[in-house]
Amino acid sequence: MKFEETLLPEKSDVKTLQNMIRKYNRQNFEAANQTDFAIYIKDDNENVMGGISGEIFGNWMDVDYLVIHESLRRKGLGRELLKKAEDLAIRNNCKNIFLNTLDFQGKDFYPKFGFEEVYVKRQYPLTGTEHFFVKKLSNEIDKETGEITEEAE
Repeated sequence: MKFEETLLPEKSDVKTLQNMIRKYNRQNFEAANQTDFAIYIKDDNENVMGGISGEIFGNWMDVDYLVIHESLRRKGLGRELLKKAEDLAIRNNCKNIFLNTLDFQGKDFYPKFGFEEVYVKRQYPLTGTEHFFVKKLSNEIDKETGEITEEAE
């Protein structure tokens, strides 16, 4: 056996590591649905002008990206994306939404919508901060109409 260090790892080698841990995890996790999701904002020419994307896995919706084109910011589209993502999470039986943001992005935005800051990574990457948020979902869905019957706490 030998150790090899690199700052330019081969994608195939990283994929091997990912597959190794995923195989181990599958043996130890209970069965849960896992799927990617995305909600896009498109203009009249079908160009993507923003959106939210991530993964739904069991009780969790993990948001990887929420972005809106600079020309469309401060028009309520971020709020609408969060609401649509929350509705999607509830329809997929999620109990929580997790996301992270940088200090100059949305750290003051997410708490307005019920997200609780659970961790701050300081000096990231050098002088900034990365903020981690969770929103607990307590909504119920009417089985007949498919509508949300309660607001989140």
